[in-house]
Amino acid sequence: MLGRLAVRQAVRCSKASIKPVNTHQLCLRNFSAIRRLSFVAGAQCRPYHTTANMLHRTARGEHGMAACGNPSAAVKFERLPTFAEPTHYNVRLSPCLNQFSFDGHATIDVTIKEATDVLKVHAQSLLIQSVSLITQPGDASKSLETSYDDKLNILTIKLPTTMQPQKVQLDFKFVGELNDKMRGFYRSQYKDKNGTEKFLASTQFESTYARYAFPCFDEPIYKATFDVTLEVENHLTALSNMNVISETPTADGKRKAVTFATSPKMSSYLVAFAVGELEYISAQTKSGVEMRVYTVPGKKEQGQYSLDLSVKCIDWYNEWFDIKYPLPKCDLIAIPDFSMGAMENWGLVTYREIALLVDPGVTSTRQKSRVALVVAHELAHLWFGNLVTMKWWTDLWLKEGFASFMEYMFVGANCPEFKIWLHFLNDELASGMGLDALRNSHPIEVEIDNPNELDEIYDSITYAKSNSVNRMLCYYLSEPVFQKGLRLYLKRFQYSNAVTQDLWTALSEASGQNVNELMSGWTQQMGFPVLKVSQRQDGNNRILTVEQRRFISDGGEDPKNSQWQVPITVAVGSSPSDVKARFLLKEKQQEFTIEGVAPGEWVKLNSGTTGFYRVEYSDEMLTAMLPDIASRRMPVLDRFGLINDLSALLNTGRVSIAQFVQVAASSAKEDEYVVWGAIDEGMSKLLACAREMSEDTLKSAKQLVVKMFEQTGAELGFAEQAGEDSQKMMLRSLVQARLARAGHQPTIDKFTQMFNDFLEKGTPIHPDIRLATFGVVARYGGKEGFDKLMNLRETTTFQEIERQTMVAMSQTPEESLLAQLFEYGFEKNKVRPQDQLYLFLGTGATHMGQQYAWKYFCEHIKEFLDKYGGANSSLFQRCLKFAGESFGNEKRAVEFQDFFCNCNVLSDTDRQTLARPIGQTVEAIRLNARLLESNRQIIENLLKQSNV
Repeated sequence: MLGRLAVRQAVRCSKASIKPVNTHQLCLRNFSAIRRLSFVAGAQCRPYHTTANMLHRTARGEHGMAACGNPSAAVKFERLPTFAEPTHYNVRLSPCLNQFSFDGHATIDVTIKEATDVLKVHAQSLLIQSVSLITQPGDASKSLETSYDDKLNILTIKLPTTMQPQKVQLDFKFVGELNDKMRGFYRSQYKDKNGTEKFLASTQFESTYARYAFPCFDEPIYKATFDVTLEVENHLTALSNMNVISETPTADGKRKAVTFATSPKMSSYLVAFAVGELEYISAQTKSGVEMRVYTVPGKKEQGQYSLDLSVKCIDWYNEWFDIKYPLPKCDLIAIPDFSMGAMENWGLVTYREIALLVDPGVTSTRQKSRVALVVAHELAHLWFGNLVTMKWWTDLWLKEGFASFMEYMFVGANCPEFKIWLHFLNDELASGMGLDALRNSHPIEVEIDNPNELDEIYDSITYAKSNSVNRMLCYYLSEPVFQKGLRLYLKRFQYSNAVTQDLWTALSEASGQNVNELMSGWTQQMGFPVLKVSQRQDGNNRILTVEQRRFISDGGEDPKNSQWQVPITVAVGSSPSDVKARFLLKEKQQEFTIEGVAPGEWVKLNSGTTGFYRVEYSDEMLTAMLPDIASRRMPVLDRFGLINDLSALLNTGRVSIAQFVQVAASSAKEDEYVVWGAIDEGMSKLLACAREMSEDTLKSAKQLVVKMFEQTGAELGFAEQAGEDSQKMMLRSLVQARLARAGHQPTIDKFTQMFNDFLEKGTPIHPDIRLATFGVVARYGGKEGFDKLMNLRETTTFQEIERQTMVAMSQTPEESLLAQLFEYGFEKNKVRPQDQLYLFLGTGATHMGQQYAWKYFCEHIKEFLDKYGGANSSLFQRCLKFAGESFGNEKRAVEFQDFFCNCNVLSDTDRQTLARPIGQTVEAIRLNARLLESNRQIIENLLKQSNV
């Protein structure tokens, strides 16, 4: 499931989690984002420490939110007892799209393993009409008494006597709601081509929402087979995990009962239904699997790209994993309202429309590549997650981290036009490090007690860090050995459950190495190392002294004195594209000798930026690399890694903004989008600090940016050139957008002209530069420009353009217009709840926007809680973070923290649930303040020396 905004930072965001964010390119993956909440390319709005790529969690003990409320009053979590388990479900639901309700009948075959006088199942928001017991086939059922714990969602069923181990059947009749909270069995609204409001019903059961649809053992270890029947109106399409085996009319002839084949053994969170007026396109894989893409009427042709890709994907994974996809069909369906990015239900994969549908003439390159990643991510789950499932949510990374890695493996091998491994560096590696550098991070293997904590761990640790650690291990072991280990793991645990140690055992067997010893530090403890390296020459040998410590963004000490086994690769100036040496750092400090390195030749650690660690070089070592950075002789992956490390070190105080600018200036001839993105992120920190200092300082800082970017902008121009690859247009957008935000009037005028020509003459704007264009109109076009963007949002039928107009309008410098936008989106509900968080994204671009967004969140927190279904909603938590993270002083940090301690609409359980997101945001605000104070005088001197 993608939980990445993409932004898999939207953003991995799978809950397309949310993905990464930088000041030019906003992609919540995770997705992820957000990992990945689906994705917006090119938002130019986040200042300071760009924590939007670090969505969610914060450790309670180390340095986070001060204790407030009464933690002991929070509900103690209870898992289902282990004395019984389900083996088969028969579920019959009759949804009514007019009344937003459904009637339900479910029977569960249960194996009692120990003597007991009660059975327990999960149920939530269901009116249970009756519960009965059948002990022998053909016997009369016995009505049973029940009690319910509405905090634990556990229905306790009192048996007529103490029952010894045996097989029984529970029978439930119930009524449920097709809710509007995008969880459980819920309704989604859209308009048809005539503007008539329509509804469909769909599901989101991960992590603990199957219990909204039918009573069940709603924990991943309880795998069972499922028979599903949906009773629907005759004109509607009904879908579930398996293929249809019969359709029969009901007695009155007004409805039909659609019965599906029995599913494989699977966890309850993977069950899925969809009911509505749907259309589809289809194709078949080489192995005979029927692939279909379903949409609301009028959009099926936009599913062609994903359909073609999904066919390739199943065939490719069949071969790569050496296990055939076991179901006869796999449907991909685009749902108008969807809280995450996508969800890997076995045989019926659900997506946000924007994460599945592509219009070749309108979809940007970045968005198209993200669609490819999300499709590949969800289909990788058919093996990692569905076939083999984690025993408990502590090992969520076992499915999300590997689906995230496999999406890049597939897209890298099958869609070379996207150069996806270049984007991996920012969208995954840097995103994961961004969150994990906070004291309020969490381990990959994170202890989960209360399911209310689950939404917040669909973040850049579970997706991006896990993904990056997998990549590091794959490079260390080699791809053939890594693949052999994964195949062994999947075959050993298919149709069953596993824990992390099971994976390490399989990889150890495949490699002959102790993978558990190597990797446990990376998954069981927070953070990652920074390697401080110095050198000396000994004849023709270079001797490196390498010291590791935990990288913490505030530059302080690690109270746990963490240590890792770090696979180190080394490149040298005489052969920059080759790995000259490999080492494994096991101690706090070690010396390594590289033979055959001439004096004066540069040496760089983390060749290819494959390791999940940062490197801090001595001045001598860094200076030696500058010429080959400038000439681009150093490979692009290494140029990105070096500049991204320097940008991250800014916050620690170990690198100054002046030092970063020196390296950035040496990259004046840079021609790669991802490297310019790393430069742009570092320069955005300069601008954000300058804005806090004075208007004159900000003006001078903008002039410095123009000086650095102007030549490249002039060379690139605005129009796509024949023969360019996809990266060039994205680079053009990034550079021109930065020039416009720096106040470069010729660039602003050009963007304005492009927008007017689009509206007045129908001249198309290239999709890759469209958001940059909208952003200029919102920032410099006043009310007239704002109204034009609003009209465009109202009249477009394409979600990417809808979202881009929202992100652009949120950057307006005029408070009255921002108030109009928030009223439009939140109070008039003209923006879908899944997308409302994007209204916060651009507000950090101005002091006014920062303050307005925060004040609005505080005043409307109750409405946000009601709208998104409570404090454990990832949508609520993202709005919370976006509302505060761009502040930059201690007063604001205290204000933010105190608000949640004293907010009377939050319960103590809510505060416990929100402790990590709040702690992370407070830490981010303090990092912004620290960056400013440590660089205030440096910036003043830099701007004087630069003659701007």
